[in-house]
Amino acid sequence: MDEKLEAPDPKKAGLAAVLRGTERIELLVQELLLFSRDEAFKLEPLDPIPLLNEALRSAASSWGGKVELEIETETLVKADKEKLLRVFLNGARNAIQAMGEEGTLRVSVGRDRRWVWVAMEDSGPGIPEGEIPRLFTPFHTTKTDGTGLGLAYSKKVLEGMGGRISLRNRNQEGGAVLSIQLPRTGDS
Repeated sequence: MDEKLEAPDPKKAGLAAVLRGTERIELLVQELLLFSRDEAFKLEPLDPIPLLNEALRSAASSWGGKVELEIETETLVKADKEKLLRVFLNGARNAIQAMGEEGTLRVSVGRDRRWVWVAMEDSGPGIPEGEIPRLFTPFHTTKTDGTGLGLAYSKKVLEGMGGRISLRNRNQEGGAVLSIQLPRTGDS
């Protein structure tokens, strides 16, 4: 119907709002189905750096800000490739959305004897302190157009892979830090 209406037709604006609403409902249903299903994990040794790079390219493709990547070392983690990519993508998108049109997303990767950690630091406004304890709760969101399922899903799958996730404000600089820890494989 939208394609058949001419641009000056007043019905076109109303129809556009209906189509946007339908897209939003479709996204919510997809995320709800993803969150609510029982997860089956295909854990394998993998290098998280290519997945992280893919997520950053995708999330920042039309963003006007700057991405800084600092990789201390390369190492293998035990993870599900598809689910880990979704976690990285969700974290990068959240950070970019928090910053708006521009800013700096600083991503660092390091390791210790047991964990590989990824930190995504944004230069946005940070998180209101009262919101921090509820951030990983399903359907809780600080965004006007968010579903409140992205962080809840990330926590669910990271814990299922033996990992951890947290989100906190940076100190004086403003912004937030998403921290992801993944178990190292025995041979890395």
